[in-house]
Amino acid sequence: MIIGHRNNAPGKDTPKRKPLGRQTILSFGFILGIACLLSLLSVPVAQLYLSYRIGADSDELLNTYSMRLEQLPGLLTSLSHDFQFDCGVADQAKLDSVAYRNFVIKRISLSTNHGGECSSYRGSLEDMQLMPLLSKLSPQVSLWVSSETPDGTLLAAKWQGAQGQLTVYLEPLVSESLKNKYCQNCVLSVLTSVDNPTVAYWRGDSGLLNEQPLFRSLILDGLQVNTFIHPRLMAQYKAEFWLPLFLLGAAFAAISLSLYRVYRRRSVSLHALIERGLAKQEFVPYYQPIVDVSTNTLYGCEMLARWQRPGQAVVPPMEFIPYVEKSGQILPITEQLIEKAVGEMSKLNWQRTKQVISINVVPDQLESLEVMEKSLALLAHSEITPEQIAFEVTERKQFTNLTMASDVIEQLRRRGIDVKLDDAGTGYGGFSYIQQLNIRSLKIDKMFVDNIGTEELKLSLLDSIIAFGREAGMEMIAEGVETEQQSRYLASQGVYLQQGYYFGKPMIFKDFAYFCKGISSSPRGETLSACLA
Repeated sequence: MIIGHRNNAPGKDTPKRKPLGRQTILSFGFILGIACLLSLLSVPVAQLYLSYRIGADSDELLNTYSMRLEQLPGLLTSLSHDFQFDCGVADQAKLDSVAYRNFVIKRISLSTNHGGECSSYRGSLEDMQLMPLLSKLSPQVSLWVSSETPDGTLLAAKWQGAQGQLTVYLEPLVSESLKNKYCQNCVLSVLTSVDNPTVAYWRGDSGLLNEQPLFRSLILDGLQVNTFIHPRLMAQYKAEFWLPLFLLGAAFAAISLSLYRVYRRRSVSLHALIERGLAKQEFVPYYQPIVDVSTNTLYGCEMLARWQRPGQAVVPPMEFIPYVEKSGQILPITEQLIEKAVGEMSKLNWQRTKQVISINVVPDQLESLEVMEKSLALLAHSEITPEQIAFEVTERKQFTNLTMASDVIEQLRRRGIDVKLDDAGTGYGGFSYIQQLNIRSLKIDKMFVDNIGTEELKLSLLDSIIAFGREAGMEMIAEGVETEQQSRYLASQGVYLQQGYYFGKPMIFKDFAYFCKGISSSPRGETLSACLA
């Protein structure tokens, strides 16, 4: 009975595993790199976390300690009334009683004016050398620090009166409470004077004094607490945060990479759709009228790009114009629109008027005479005169070769073709382009027109732009006019050429032709209805 057979008969190659692709290796490297980069933040994150946690744990204790330090002058003054300052039996009994009953006081000693000394501490007082920490906690009370011991130093308060001196050594409540909370001798709290940081009160591992303080807390005027931590505590929390940060970095990189791939696929897809649209002549010109309100005549129109996909609604320009400007597809789209517009305008006696058709271009087109020649060649077959053509260049995209652009614009001007600065005051060049490119016509952006009737700062900017244009003798066209108030205000400022929904929205040629029937076509009194073929 045949139990099984191997599928590697002679003459047949066994399947080979495909090697990892370059794209996969790069993606993996990117994810790993971002993950490692974010994991490097484990040290500062651990510092921030420990600062917050230890700070929160010590706040209440520090406030309690601060309150007790503030109460010291009153406590010592009250105790001084209970002593005769002769170090007799009564004074010694009182010293022992105070040290035993008051949990804040570790030991207490008394010095008389005659050189006598007594203490609740039975050891030698000569070993307890004191260094000044704060000279005046109150007029009669000062703070001192005892000489170092293996466990640290002690905080002492001195009361000086006419009868003698009273010295109280305090229990190290705050330091002892924190130093072993996270690990053995891991936290060191050091009380220092702001004015004299070399004198310090501390309890714990003196080796931590060589580290940088994790944080500082001011507890009284002139006193601060520096908190130090052991490197092993930092290493512990660094290790705890390393893996979550590494995984977070990997997740962030993976999500970013996925979004980038979606964007790339969409871009590639959009690019292909636009190429198909160009092949199928899907890009169509729309026309928005420009009116001279001083004579109620049609100055001309602006040709705008629209994408009419079969069986679908018109694609708004903001969904494809920014992309085609970057991809370079704006050039064939512009040529396609010009060719269609020339054909449509031939159905009107446009050449019998002085009306202007404005065509939008990008800086790249004005930086190449060859590109402009291709566009002009399309216009050469029509009866439209060069004086009836204007190119509008937006300043929202930066020029890269102003010298070449200036030469091209000058050659266009010699042929009678005007170049207008669109979206004036909103982009890169500001009004420097007007001087550098010798531009004589500007279009005032809608963002400034919208502020007519308000007290916005942009309204004063609008007035400044108009004043500049008037002073320079420039032709000015206001875009985005939507209300009668805006139209009247602009006219009162001498801006008679206006464009916007108040007069007419962008429309297909058929609707534009009907629009023209209702308005005078030129100062000669002809009407477009008479110019229709």
